[in-house]
Amino acid sequence: MYAVAEVIDDLCVANKGCRLCIMYCPEANTIIFNKEKQVAEVVEERCKGCELCVVVCSAAKHNAITLVHR
Repeated sequence: MYAVAEVIDDLCVANKGCRLCIMYCPEANTIIFNKEKQVAEVVEERCKGCELCVVVCSAAKHNAITLVHR
């Protein structure tokens, strides 16, 4: 079992300019901006489950990212 980040689309405000999770993710091209849905999106195969995106999203009071166990 391993943990990966998951974005809750209804809470994500990336369309309003917030891209903190994308900027702070230490693994390149793991969190991307989905232009079609206008939200951040996690590429699960690249996610290491470090939880940094959860921390920055929570600090910004959006709470749009959680860790899920697969």
